[in-house]
Amino acid sequence: MTSNCSKNQQNLSNEPQNWTGPQKTAIFSAFVYSKKDCDMTLGTWLYTKFKGQKVGEDDLGNVYYKSSRKRSGNREERWVVYVGEAEASKVPPEWHAWLHHTTDEPIQTARKAWQKPHQSNQTGTEAAYLPPGHDRKGGQRASATGDYEAWSPDG
Repeated sequence: MTSNCSKNQQNLSNEPQNWTGPQKTAIFSAFVYSKKDCDMTLGTWLYTKFKGQKVGEDDLGNVYYKSSRKRSGNREERWVVYVGEAEASKVPPEWHAWLHHTTDEPIQTARKAWQKPHQSNQTGTEAAYLPPGHDRKGGQRASATGDYEAWSPDG
C-alpha cells in the first residue's frame, strides 16, 4: 500500500506559523515526509523515523535500516524502504544476504567484469523473456529434431 504523496506532502508541509527557533526545526523535521518517504505507509515511516538506524543505500536508491530491537533468535530487525513500487526483486544480492542475516554487514566487493548489473523481475512487463515459439513472438518455433519421439500409450 502506498500513500498519496502529493496529498500527504501538502498536508504535512503546512508549517506552524507561530513557531520559531530550534523547537520549530526539531519538532517539524521529525514529522515531515520527504519526497522519497512517500512510497511507504505512515506506520512504516513512523517506525523507521523513531526506531530505524540507516545502514546504507543501494545503486537503485533503496535505503536499508536496522533497529536495536532483537527478534527471535536474538537477531536485530532489518528492513528496506524501496524507491517507487515495493518489489522484492529490486533488492540486489549483496543486500539480500544482509536482510536475511546471512552476513553481518552488507557485502562490499567490487563487481567483476563479467557480472551484469542487478535487474528486478521483468515477468509481466514488455521486457520479459519470451522463448522461441511464444505467441507474442509469432507462435512459430523450430521443428523438433530427430532425437524427439512422441509418447504413445501403446508403447
